[in-house]
Amino acid sequence: MKAAILSFLIIFAIAFLLRNVFGFLKIMFSAKRPSFRTDRVLERLKGILIYVFGQKRILKNYTWAGIEHFMLFWGFMIIGIGSLEVLAMGFVPGFEMFGFLGGNAQGVFLLILDVVQFLVIIALVMGVLNRTVIPSGKRREVNSIDAVVILGLIFGLMVSDFGFRASKIALGVEPQFWLPVSSVWASFFLSNINVTTAAFTSEFFWWFHVFLLLAFLNYLPYSKHSHVLTVVPNIFFQNLEPRGKMTKLDFENVPDDIEHFGSAKFEDFSWKDVLDAYTCTECGRCTDNCPAWETDKSLSPRDIVIKIRHFASENMGKEEMKTDYLADKSWVTSEELYACTTCSACVEVCPLLIDQMGKILDMRRYLTMEGKLTGSAVRTLQKLQSHGNPWGFESTDRTPWAKEEEVPVLGNGAGDNAEDFDVIFWTGCFGAYDPRGQEVASTIVQLLKKAGVSFAIMGPNETCTGDPARRLGEEALYQELAMTNVENMKAFNVKKVIANCPHCFNTLKNEYPDFGSDVEVVSHSEFLNDLVKQGKLSPTKNINEEITYHDPCYLGRHNRVFDEPREILTAIPGLEIKELDRSRENSFCCGAGGGKVWMEEEAPRVNWNRFDEIQNHGVETVAAACPFCTTMFEDAAKYYGNETIKIKDVAEILKDSIDLPVNNSNFEKLTTDSPEPENDDHAPEV
Repeated sequence: MKAAILSFLIIFAIAFLLRNVFGFLKIMFSAKRPSFRTDRVLERLKGILIYVFGQKRILKNYTWAGIEHFMLFWGFMIIGIGSLEVLAMGFVPGFEMFGFLGGNAQGVFLLILDVVQFLVIIALVMGVLNRTVIPSGKRREVNSIDAVVILGLIFGLMVSDFGFRASKIALGVEPQFWLPVSSVWASFFLSNINVTTAAFTSEFFWWFHVFLLLAFLNYLPYSKHSHVLTVVPNIFFQNLEPRGKMTKLDFENVPDDIEHFGSAKFEDFSWKDVLDAYTCTECGRCTDNCPAWETDKSLSPRDIVIKIRHFASENMGKEEMKTDYLADKSWVTSEELYACTTCSACVEVCPLLIDQMGKILDMRRYLTMEGKLTGSAVRTLQKLQSHGNPWGFESTDRTPWAKEEEVPVLGNGAGDNAEDFDVIFWTGCFGAYDPRGQEVASTIVQLLKKAGVSFAIMGPNETCTGDPARRLGEEALYQELAMTNVENMKAFNVKKVIANCPHCFNTLKNEYPDFGSDVEVVSHSEFLNDLVKQGKLSPTKNINEEITYHDPCYLGRHNRVFDEPREILTAIPGLEIKELDRSRENSFCCGAGGGKVWMEEEAPRVNWNRFDEIQNHGVETVAAACPFCTTMFEDAAKYYGNETIKIKDVAEILKDSIDLPVNNSNFEKLTTDSPEPENDDHAPEV
């Protein structure tokens, strides 16, 4: 009879679970955008080992919560085996999971199980404290009732198994030696009961454990803890492309029935986006690390993901699933989406490898390409369209700054073949037009000459890479700019490029191959560091300063270039490097990425936040390796009225140690002869 009842319960529970699983699969594949994630299988399996079994991100970024979760995870792995043993006892009385191995194998298993269950209870207490007592930043609990239910079920599973094992000890069936925690339970609660009562207690706790186990498995699909079921496939199907690469929209093969580009309706997302949404644990780590959220903007990366899940759950099977838009004021607002700096901090810290930023950018594409972008960013896109740069200067004005440096320009006296040179210096729009950017570009030129590097620039044949357009959502304009640059590089037979702007670097390296580019791309910090290592640049002059280095998002998090700029600074005698609290992959954004440098921002501004951290760090100089960061910090320094902290590119600091002269007269010439741009934020001063 017992086996029959148990069989019925298991079959019913599995059927109910499969119903929920198939319901989820139906929701997931209601998202129509394709996403192919079956390549590089070994790398994907490695990801499961590192992030699922190794709990890498949880342990790295959140020590207290990480230890708690590590204990719960491995506890459940072991307890799961113990629960299978309990279920098997319903069919085979006295069943031992590892009894077939002989010796003390079963006893060792029972010891591990007993201790682990006790540790899980400790972890549950830590979890409660973590949610109620220990500060958790600015993140908000979304579903506290759900957490109570889950924690209660887990606690019940532990207590029921302890009760079952303790009852067996009281009956003399289980070995007391191998069950120290259960033995304590037995001595406190079951020491004076008779055999009949002990047998009843054993049966009670056994059935209680079975019911709780089946209830737990079937509650999971309705809970934020559904990640227990989805985490392995979600990490296996993670995005293995470079962090800074966006997906290319195909404008050449557009279906006749397409209504818009980008993600607006649920079906515009991919099945992986939906899997992400149902894997999210609502922990809030992404939001805690978001610069927009930290500066009181409306964007919460966690909420973006949760809203996708809630939309699906509320509208599945309804007409609204096909007709309603997420990227509007009823679900996700434009204010939220355009607040993103695309720094990727959210993606970096997510323990389940959810791509919050990708979803934001895809929804931006819809808004922008439907004409819903407003303000100064629109004027920036117009200037990119008409002039190939965000300020609206003429293409012929990209080179005057370099005349006194006698920099060769491809197609203008330097020949038409880039193979005549070691490398092409991609100046970028800041290096071409912005006076401060020109200073850095001039410094790089002098360093390259000092090292004996043969190089040229493309001058008027170089336009904006399109990064601002793409991150703002104007994919068509981006592709137009990208194809122009790729065609020009092919025409001049360009094989290797050095870029001092991380945004240019990222686009050229990671995104232009989609348009047929095979150019080798290196950042200026990587290139200069190699020259120092080779002895072609020898920093000898002492610079006795305390300095810190700020990791640009598109150089660091997006492309993992962390060490090279630091190695340059370390090679300079006299420098004392003091790392910021938030550095390397945990660096805090300057606020310029994602086209934000061209947009209005309400106070408090992201760059104020980061610069305040810098000026409280007690350093004389902050080094950067990005013209966006330099601009934002100089703006913040003006806001704070702090002129004591020097803001320099790593190339400028290296130059100071080599003691090269700088002639700035050419910078004045450009801004005098060039047309005045509209009065946008961060436009070059004229």
